[in-house]
Amino acid sequence: MKIILDFDHTLFDTPRLKKAIKDIFAGHGVDEELFLRTHDESRIGGRDWKPDRQFEILKSLGVSKVDSIREGFEKVMGESCIFLYEDTMPFLAKAKRDHALALVTYGESSFQKKKLAGCREFAKYFDKIVITQNLYKDKEVSDLSEGKPTVFVEDNPMALSAVKKYAPHIVTVRINRGAGRYTKEISGEGIDYEVKELSEIEDIL
Repeated sequence: MKIILDFDHTLFDTPRLKKAIKDIFAGHGVDEELFLRTHDESRIGGRDWKPDRQFEILKSLGVSKVDSIREGFEKVMGESCIFLYEDTMPFLAKAKRDHALALVTYGESSFQKKKLAGCREFAKYFDKIVITQNLYKDKEVSDLSEGKPTVFVEDNPMALSAVKKYAPHIVTVRINRGAGRYTKEISGEGIDYEVKELSEIEDIL
């Protein structure tokens, strides 16, 4: 069996990372209003936050401690493994014994790479890691499946429905940990199972 996993809100506590980053900005005089405004501006009309772009915007506004903010940001990213959910590593270690694991994560490439680089021990469990700008991940997940029995675990119900439509043989599992952009979204069609934590997936396998 192949198991393909999402990263943010599935294996990784993204809201806790965001809070840690906001605290760094606040500690250097960037209040929440300025942080959020420049955070949104950094997206340049897209969905994805671009930290490097936000640093440039803050410098252009005359914020004096941008280099210190960047340094604190890089330190947090270098220790990103502390933001993995508590059940992530035990699940991966157990699942890897009998299954092939792959990771598909959506987001701005350089930021996602930083998150993954700070999880050095984590990455070794995956045969393949894909960073995509396709929010629905349907083609990527299908390609990784190679038509073989596959379980796909993700928090975004729209992505799960898209994958099921694109590759009906894939068993879709929605994980809803009660946090993140999609936590209040209904599951809709194309979702085979719903879980609240990774240990519940063992029964599905």
